[in-house]
Amino acid sequence: MTAAIAAPEFIRQVAHSFGKACDSYLPAARLQQQVALDALTLLPADKQGHLLDLGCGPGWIHPRFAAYCRHFTAADLSAGMLAKAASQQLAPHLTTTLTTAYVQADAQQLPLAAHSVDKLFSSLMLQWCPKPAAVFAEIDRVLAPGGRVVLTTLVDGTLAELKQAFASLDQQQHVNRFLPAAEVIAAAKPVSTVRWQFEQRCYPLFYPDVISLARELKALGANQVAGRQSRGLTGKGYWQNLAAAYDNNRTALGLPASYQVLIISGYKNAS
Repeated sequence: MTAAIAAPEFIRQVAHSFGKACDSYLPAARLQQQVALDALTLLPADKQGHLLDLGCGPGWIHPRFAAYCRHFTAADLSAGMLAKAASQQLAPHLTTTLTTAYVQADAQQLPLAAHSVDKLFSSLMLQWCPKPAAVFAEIDRVLAPGGRVVLTTLVDGTLAELKQAFASLDQQQHVNRFLPAAEVIAAAKPVSTVRWQFEQRCYPLFYPDVISLARELKALGANQVAGRQSRGLTGKGYWQNLAAAYDNNRTALGLPASYQVLIISGYKNAS
């Protein structure tokens, strides 16, 4: 998704869509869980400090934060997702060592004090923000000197097989445009107080058919498309043609869907 096609109305739709998906999200979140668990290993598991989970979703990962902090703040643009996260009950042995707070907030303008966060974690949220540079500036503002940050985002090349299948049928925008990795990196670079590292990984998932992929995207709340001219498709015949086009990619494991993930980690200078 590019800033040029991301409008406030689209951002409102995204928040609404994720809110509606708060109950269906976790069973469909194969990619999200795999990426988040990989990213979390890049933070120091020292049970110290204040951790911010930026774009927390339904909060399934929060029990694991006990190994990484003494207090965490969960922030999300979607009131529905935030309520789902807040309703998750931590195990009794965790509540004695881990305190929590839940804040509805835009990642581009956080209601947190400067230098109040020791660790910042954010997984597969940044691609929904029209101004990634503003998010990196906020990370710089809230992160304390000596703090650590890990975030992941989808970049160009994601769902390439699905885009190709749609393109064989028409020229409409059916799949979100994700920024090239180089543009995301360029948005982070002005934050010179953080020593950044970048790694791009491909996460392939496989599906029995294209309908299963579409249903998973809907269950995740990730079916809003910036720049789409019409809602939905044009009927059974269209889906059959799409399935036939996508089937050219079939492997022994099923139909592949490639997700290109940029993993961004950093350490903020102590002085």
